[in-house]
Amino acid sequence: MNQSTTRKPPLIEKWTTEDVHQWLMAEVKVQQSCADRFTEEEVSGACLVSFNKTDILDFGIKHGPAVKITAYLESLKKACKHQSEFPEYVEKWTKEQVSQWLVQHLNIYSKYAERLQEEDVSGDCLVCFRKQDLADLGVKGGPAIRIISALKQLNQKPEPTLQPITDKQKEATKPTEPGNAQAKEINRPESYENTESKRDGTVEKDSKQIQLPFHKTSEKEEIQQPKPQNTRVRNKGAVVQTTVSPDGSRITVEIKNILDDLLKVDLKTFIFHLRSYTESKRKPISQSKLEDKDSMDIAKLMINHYGNEEAPQVAIQILKEINQLPLALQLEERISQLMQMTLSKESVRKEANQGEKLKTLLSCGGNSLDTYDKFVVVVNKSHPEQLHYLQFLTKLKLFCVLDFDPNSAASGGLCHSYRELRVANLHIPPQFQGQTESVIKNLNLYKQTSWVFCNGRHDLNSDSNLALDYKNWLRKSCRDVEQLVSFICNPEVLLHGRYLIIFLLLSPVDTEKDPVFDIYKSFIKHTKEENIISVCESQSTYLKWRELIKEKCDFDIEHLSINELTLSEINGTIMAMGPYSQSFVRLLPSSGSSAVVLTQKDEDLLTALDVLCTNQCENVYDENSSEFREFRISVEKEFYRGGKVKWWNFYFCDKDKEKPFIKRDKYENVMKLIRSQWRDSKDMCVLLNLFHHPGCGGTTLAMHVMWDLRHEFRCAVLKDNFMPKTEVAIQVIKLMKLESEKPSPVLLLVDSKETDNLVISIRKAVVEENFSVSADDAPNCKVIILNCVRSHSPKQQYRQHNQTQNQFITASLTPQEQKDFEKKLKELEETHDKPENFYSFMIMKNNFDQKYINDLAHNTLENFDFSEKESELFAFLALLNTYVEESEISLSLCEDFFGMKFIRWPEDSVLDRMNPYSNLLIIDRIEESGGYKGLRILHQTIASACLAELERSCYNKVSEITMQMLHYDLFFSTFVVKNRLMRSIERMLIERQRKKDGDERELFSPLVHKIHNQEGRQTIQEIFVKASSRFVTSASIPQALARYLYINERDFPEALKWAKKAKDIKENPYTFDTIGQIYKSNLKYNMDKEKQEKSLNPEDLDTNIKIAINGMKAFERAQQLADKEDELQEETPDDDSEDYPRKSYNVYGYVRMLEIAFLVFEILSRLPFFDETNPMNKKYLQSFLRGNKLNTLCDEDNEITNQYVKIINEHERFLVTLKSDVKEIFDILDCYFAYIKGMCEFDTMNHRIVCDHFKKYVHLFCSTPEEMTKEKEHQSNLTLKFDVQEKQLFLEKNQADTFSGILQHLDKPAEKIERVTECYAFLQKTGNQKQNAIKNKMKINYILSNIVLYFLKPKSKHVKSYKFLSDLLSETLQDIGLGYRLPDPYYLALLLFWPSPTEENTEIGKYVKAIRKSSHKQLAKLLNKRSTIAHLYLGKGEGLKRLVSKPKLDESFLPKMPRNTLAQLWWNGDIFKEKAIISRLHRVSGTIERGEVYANYGQQKIPVRPARLSGIRSGFSTEKVSFYIGFAINGPLAYDIKYEN
Repeated sequence: MNQSTTRKPPLIEKWTTEDVHQWLMAEVKVQQSCADRFTEEEVSGACLVSFNKTDILDFGIKHGPAVKITAYLESLKKACKHQSEFPEYVEKWTKEQVSQWLVQHLNIYSKYAERLQEEDVSGDCLVCFRKQDLADLGVKGGPAIRIISALKQLNQKPEPTLQPITDKQKEATKPTEPGNAQAKEINRPESYENTESKRDGTVEKDSKQIQLPFHKTSEKEEIQQPKPQNTRVRNKGAVVQTTVSPDGSRITVEIKNILDDLLKVDLKTFIFHLRSYTESKRKPISQSKLEDKDSMDIAKLMINHYGNEEAPQVAIQILKEINQLPLALQLEERISQLMQMTLSKESVRKEANQGEKLKTLLSCGGNSLDTYDKFVVVVNKSHPEQLHYLQFLTKLKLFCVLDFDPNSAASGGLCHSYRELRVANLHIPPQFQGQTESVIKNLNLYKQTSWVFCNGRHDLNSDSNLALDYKNWLRKSCRDVEQLVSFICNPEVLLHGRYLIIFLLLSPVDTEKDPVFDIYKSFIKHTKEENIISVCESQSTYLKWRELIKEKCDFDIEHLSINELTLSEINGTIMAMGPYSQSFVRLLPSSGSSAVVLTQKDEDLLTALDVLCTNQCENVYDENSSEFREFRISVEKEFYRGGKVKWWNFYFCDKDKEKPFIKRDKYENVMKLIRSQWRDSKDMCVLLNLFHHPGCGGTTLAMHVMWDLRHEFRCAVLKDNFMPKTEVAIQVIKLMKLESEKPSPVLLLVDSKETDNLVISIRKAVVEENFSVSADDAPNCKVIILNCVRSHSPKQQYRQHNQTQNQFITASLTPQEQKDFEKKLKELEETHDKPENFYSFMIMKNNFDQKYINDLAHNTLENFDFSEKESELFAFLALLNTYVEESEISLSLCEDFFGMKFIRWPEDSVLDRMNPYSNLLIIDRIEESGGYKGLRILHQTIASACLAELERSCYNKVSEITMQMLHYDLFFSTFVVKNRLMRSIERMLIERQRKKDGDERELFSPLVHKIHNQEGRQTIQEIFVKASSRFVTSASIPQALARYLYINERDFPEALKWAKKAKDIKENPYTFDTIGQIYKSNLKYNMDKEKQEKSLNPEDLDTNIKIAINGMKAFERAQQLADKEDELQEETPDDDSEDYPRKSYNVYGYVRMLEIAFLVFEILSRLPFFDETNPMNKKYLQSFLRGNKLNTLCDEDNEITNQYVKIINEHERFLVTLKSDVKEIFDILDCYFAYIKGMCEFDTMNHRIVCDHFKKYVHLFCSTPEEMTKEKEHQSNLTLKFDVQEKQLFLEKNQADTFSGILQHLDKPAEKIERVTECYAFLQKTGNQKQNAIKNKMKINYILSNIVLYFLKPKSKHVKSYKFLSDLLSETLQDIGLGYRLPDPYYLALLLFWPSPTEENTEIGKYVKAIRKSSHKQLAKLLNKRSTIAHLYLGKGEGLKRLVSKPKLDESFLPKMPRNTLAQLWWNGDIFKEKAIISRLHRVSGTIERGEVYANYGQQKIPVRPARLSGIRSGFSTEKVSFYIGFAINGPLAYDIKYEN
């Protein structure tokens, strides 16, 4: 290695090998394979400074990158940044473009240009070249000086236009006397150059790689693959000349690979023997030509000197002479294989035609593999030498592979090779049996390839997986495989005409007694022969296969077969077909401004995500070609007409800076919102909402922002909203960590109402993943979810939410936006015909002008005739697209609707059939169910206007269109794409929208509202009855009809019938709640009616009590199911816009039971003998509800009263327990509202309802002080009893008779809690000694009331000292021990016995354990999967002064900010940044060990729970931390956890 005397900056010498790798990737920007080579050779900084170009070339790195690295290294040694002297665009040239510039603009000899291209001289390398570097590549002095000079002149010239090099250009630049023999090509077989190499797409590697055929090219080699425009198979089957000799370039590579395997000393020996080789008729190669040549140069010299046939023989003989026999044999074998693949002149002619035939079969005459949605491959036994040529399987969109090779999954097998690059799930045929939807979901079909072993699997080493002979296979396995075939051909799984079956015969099928032939026969039972093609590895295999099918199936497969191409040519042909994006490296941003490769295999695993790469859309097309220009026009037209935006749309505008993508007014706001949350939020997962009107460009805006942030975030779009959120979370975390030790921030775009569960799942996934994150990396361990929320009132919703995490956009343009749209129209006029027909664009350009839209609808529907199929289908689309977001009808359904029964119709044929409405229609690709295409109207506003026009001018009512749609069996029979249509129709009938002035929802769907207003009940009921016959497994349809009947029509019996039908279909909280609501409404309706009637009817009482009992049972059952759901989290309402948000029924059952109970109390209080206006009668009612009999009320003279009494006695069991049931519910709800963090606005509403009912409870059951005094005077001998009762009633009346009730007095007036404390002081002294449990409860509540009173009125005479309370609690704890059923005493122990910084309390750990155990036992249903809240925090004082209440902390903020803003600060943890909090709370030191948080006091460790899961890092690292302590009912909580490091 040459040494340099240049002084090196000491910083470089300290670099590790990783630092060198990072510099090469980030600064020099070489391919990863180059950087990896330096790492493999252990090049540290100390080594790097001594390197020169020769040293780099010795690593096998090509000249282009070697020169670039050398130039950058020189700058590095001088401690300055490398700067280019040439225009920026030159550095972006590919090696092909460099070659084009040299040939087309400098007229440089084409062989020189080819030489530079071979050595990977791209633009960024060329600008580093000096004259000597060009000379080292064999470029003569004259051309070298011309190239350097021309480069410098580019600074004064416009950017040159570059085109692909033609053969004529090559000839034009060829000199007549090139100067030396090396410029000539001897015996070079031109035919192979023009056909074989172009078909193959990639250069074959050495024999070692045959054993690993799908070696990973993504990171190291894929970037060297030829571009699509250079790899296509020649379009015409031209007849070309050939010799028996293989392709010279292939032989060169083989010789070069062998020479690469020689050690340096052996290579020198080889060169020595080569220059003295005399056994050829030709003279030896001169020594001067061999000096300083690498292995590739030597191989080329040998080919040019000895020719294609003799050169390998010379190499083999020399290798044997220098004792390299294994390498000699290896080269001999590879040359032999190449010779066998060389075909005659006639074969080439046939191959060229067969290449076109293969493309036609795979693409229906096109050049892209996108024509078919999926491919099914049936393959038999493969051989190791074939695997290298089966790479094309990785490019096909495989649905499944039916493999009859039992060794396929083992090393050297086809399946094993495929799985090195792509993901495949390994299955057996019986796994495809069962319900279709379950099979699809369980086996991950459509998302990942299913590889099905149809005759054993030997890698499992089990007798049950051995391959069977034909007889046993027929008996044991054939049926399962035939059922698999039936499953595949089921239109519910794969649409007819949208998939292709390929029989890939890699071994002969010699007899009809072969499982592969049986499966062929099975396929043709289920699908037409035209859906199956055969690809055979040899002519003999094909002839036998064709003969078998012709003889046994009476069908000739000649026109559906490929048999004259070698596997190499088949592979090259398919790999050269579009789409081309798979051929190129896809990059993701990584730490330190670096990039990592997203491999195809990794992308296969991210089934829920559409990943946006930093180099998205780059290097996919030759952007100077007409094909690219046509593609661009097509994509732009589709978008501006009304199609969904694609990444291509942003790419085109980035490429053409003069015509930028329109930036909406809210673009900068959304960008700042994302960056600020990334920078400032402590949450590792942040949800940002973008509220927008449908069709106003909200999703496009979000994608535009994401496109511009793709270098800062790892970006992805959630494409599967039906995947479990836990699985989505796992994939998001995988994307965050992919190919890097350090995490990268993720920006996830979603379009879903179910985002809360996704946020929770992502936070949980981070904890469970256990990947360690340092403090520096913590900001990058973050997921930002940008949720596009369609809304009919986006501005109002924005105002109702936290505005720091939300933004909105409406269907109204700013003046600047209108100017931008005007400008864009002029740009479109330059490149597109009639852009004024791009109606979605024009709607926005006209600022959503309703007159423009109405005129468009009127003109299009002028001759509408509903009796015509085309008009009927358009009306269905108008109905769906008006009322259901993201709705369409699949193309296959449209074809069936029109009776278009051919195998494949072009897409446009449906649009042609839809004239004159096709100008308002567009075809979208739907990713669901494996992907298919659907038809919809361009814009929601157009659909709505068309529907209104049909009603106005064509007299087609919405109800008629709906009924007609429900009439067609076609739309409702089992079919994969029909499921989505059925969901859309169901949503149209049941989905309710939010009211514009709040969070409440409308009573019914917009469609039901409209039909009800136009035609009333009868039509509504007819529609729902018809719909229920279509949606037999959906509870939502009968449930929605039941709601309509009881709310709008007050037809309770009919409503109940439909509600019970819904319950019979699916038992969940929501179906039972509907039943309960019907009973409750019926009860209220009866009571209102009875108020207006003067006569008394005892039968009404009986009816009402029975209704109430049934209603209570329904709500009780709903609550029971809700509690189970909290555990299972499986059941959800079909209508996610029901009265409650999904998965949050919470405590609605309890609240509704209260409502019915108080209706019963009201009914009873209206009875003559219970009349509330009479104090004595009220006492009778109280007495009865407390359990006393009514016999004294019987009156022989009053028949009505006696009937009432009789009815009440009949229902006595229900009525006398009602008061205690109500009190129990109040206690449960009191705990819920005191201890649980509010879930949503519905909790606030419920709390209000419960408070209102408690006031009624107080009025009914709690006597006034005056009444108590009067009673006491009458019975003076019972003074003590009355005193106790009076105190108990006071506590009950003020919701202070429970621990949770007292705790809620922290933010109530001090006078109340003072009186409460006084009551408990009395009760705990006078309690019955025999009732020890009651006495302990009184003591516990007395202590808490003292603590609360201290916060509100510290100088009150009723406040006891800290010592007194501590002693009383110690006494109580001594009595009850650590197994008390309630957490209350242990909560007090935390408050009073929590250690101070200078002392320890060795008992506190026991109390923490006890409170966790008792709270889990007693409050399990309420606490399950819900967060508790702390009412009290640990402060800086002593005794009671060290406790700080949350209301006291809030007082510092409420004068300055609204209460909802303050609540948001508590919710996201930002409150702990405030000085008012920091100054009052005590920060505790602690540790995190194995994911558990501990507060440390001396030697004592007290376990605490993190208030926020995101507060602790994963990885189970033992760390020192500090935090604030809050006291919750289930134990101490750690807030604002900070790591000391």
